[in-house]
Amino acid sequence: MAIDAELDEEAQALVQAAVRFIQEVGGEADAAEGGIPEAVELRKQLQEVEELRRDAGELASSSGILALRRALSALELLLFYTVKTEVAGKCAAVMYLTSRRQQVILARIGEVLWLARDAVELARDVQDPWMEAAALKVLTRVHLSRVGEPDAPVAAITEATKALQVLENLEEEKDQDYCRMHAEILFVLGDAQLTKALKSPFSQAREEALEAAAETMRKATEAFRKLEDLRWTGRSMLGTALALVGVEDEDQQMDGERLAEDAKDLFHEAAEWDLEVVAVMIIVKCRITTSGLDCALLSAEDAAEDWKEEGGRPEHVAIALHSAASIYFQLKENLEKAALYCEEALKLFRAAQWCRAESAVLQTLSRVESLNRNFDKSISAIKEAVANYIDMQDRRGEAESLTFAAEASLSRLNAEEHMLPTEQAKALADEGRDFSDQAGNIFRELGDKDGLQMVDEVMYLASNVAVERYCEATQPTRMITNLKSDGNGASEMFGEWLIDRGEGMDKLRVRRLMKNGRCEGAVQYL
Repeated sequence: MAIDAELDEEAQALVQAAVRFIQEVGGEADAAEGGIPEAVELRKQLQEVEELRRDAGELASSSGILALRRALSALELLLFYTVKTEVAGKCAAVMYLTSRRQQVILARIGEVLWLARDAVELARDVQDPWMEAAALKVLTRVHLSRVGEPDAPVAAITEATKALQVLENLEEEKDQDYCRMHAEILFVLGDAQLTKALKSPFSQAREEALEAAAETMRKATEAFRKLEDLRWTGRSMLGTALALVGVEDEDQQMDGERLAEDAKDLFHEAAEWDLEVVAVMIIVKCRITTSGLDCALLSAEDAAEDWKEEGGRPEHVAIALHSAASIYFQLKENLEKAALYCEEALKLFRAAQWCRAESAVLQTLSRVESLNRNFDKSISAIKEAVANYIDMQDRRGEAESLTFAAEASLSRLNAEEHMLPTEQAKALADEGRDFSDQAGNIFRELGDKDGLQMVDEVMYLASNVAVERYCEATQPTRMITNLKSDGNGASEMFGEWLIDRGEGMDKLRVRRLMKNGRCEGAVQYL
C-alpha cells in the first residue's frame, strides 16, 4: 500500500533516529570499555542487533515503513539484551553488575520512549495495524527498560495489552509471522507482569500478579514451541520458572525449579551453551528460595565440574565458580574454599579478557578475605576492582567497589584496633570514611537509592561492630535494673554507655542486655 510522501519522510526520520541511537550507544559503551567486548556471548548478541540495523538502513531507500519495522526490532533486541528487568537481561545473558551499555541507555531512555510513541502514532496515521502492534510491543519494552521508575511496569502492561488487542483485530490469516508477533507480545507482557509483582508491597496483589505472569509465560512458551524456536521457548520457560518460584505455594515453587531444569536440558541438547549457563544461574536462584543455600551451592559446584569435564568452556566454569564462592560467602562457611574458587575464576576471566567479570570476582574475593581476616589481600583486591571500574568509566561499579573498600578497611579496624598503633588505627578509620563518602557521592549523582542504602548498611554494620567491642571492653556509664512484676528481684539488667564521637558531636548513647556482668544482647541505640 502506497503511503503519503510526508508520512514516509516521517518514517525515514524515525529510522535514522533509531539507527543513530544504536550506533551511538554502542560506540560510547565500547569506548568506555577500552574497545574490549565484555564476553563472547555479548559479541554474538550485538551481532544480531547489528544485522537488523543494517537491514533497516538498506530498506530505508525503498520503504520507510518496512525500514522502521526493522529498526524497531533492532532497538527492542538491544534493550532486551542490555537492560535488566525481571526476565530480560536475566534470560538474555549472564551479566556482571550493570554494564556500561545499560548505563548509557538508561541515561537516554527518554529518546527511545518518544521514538516508540511516535512510531505508534505514525502506524495509526498510515492505518497499518501490523506496524501499530509491533510499535506497541517495542513501547512495552521501552517502558520496562525504565528500571526503578514506579509507573514503568503498569505502563508496560497497558501497552502490551493494547498490542494484543490490535493483533487480535487483524483479519489476516494467522500465519507464522502472526504467531511470532503474538508470542513476542506475550513474552514482554509476562516480563512486565513479573516486574510489577515483585515491586508490589502487598502480598495478595503480589501473588495474583505472579500467577498472571506465570500463566502469560506459559502461553508464550507454547507459542514459541509451535514455532519450533528453541531459544525463545527456553527463555519463556525460565520466565515461567521465575514467576512460580516467587509464589507462596511450595508445590508451585518446585514446579518452577523443575521448569528451569527442563530449560537447561533443552539448551544443553541444542548446544546453546550461553543460554545453558543462564538457566543454571536461574536454577541456583530458584533453589535458594525452594531448598536453601546448601542445595543452590551444590547446583553451582556441579555445573563447574560438568563444564570442566566438557572442556572448551572456561568462562562458563568461572561463572559457576564465582556463583559457588558467593554462596559460601552468604553461608559464612568454607571461606578458604570460597577464596580458592575466586582465585580460579579470576585466572579464567583474565585469560578471556573479560574485565567486568574479573572485577565482580575481585569484589567477592575482597569480602571473603575480610571474613578470613586476610586484610592485605582483601584491600588489595577491592582497590584493583575500583581501578578497573574507573578505567571502564563505570560509575556504579566504581561506587559499589568503593563501598566494599570501606567495608574492608573498617573490618580491619574492628578486628585489629587493639593491636594497631593509634595513628595507624586513625588512618584506617579515615580511609574507611573516605571510601564511603566517595561511594555515597557517586550514588547520589546517579540517583541510585539502592546504592545509597548499601553504603548505609555497610557503615552501620561496621560501626555496630565497633560499638559492640567498645561495650565489651569498657565499663557501662550506668546500670539499669528492671524489677520483676511482683517487685521481688531483677528480671533484666542493662548497661548504658555514652560513647565519645569526636569534637562537636553529641555522645552516642547505647544500651545492651547484661548477664553475669557480660554483654549478651544486641546494641540498642537511644
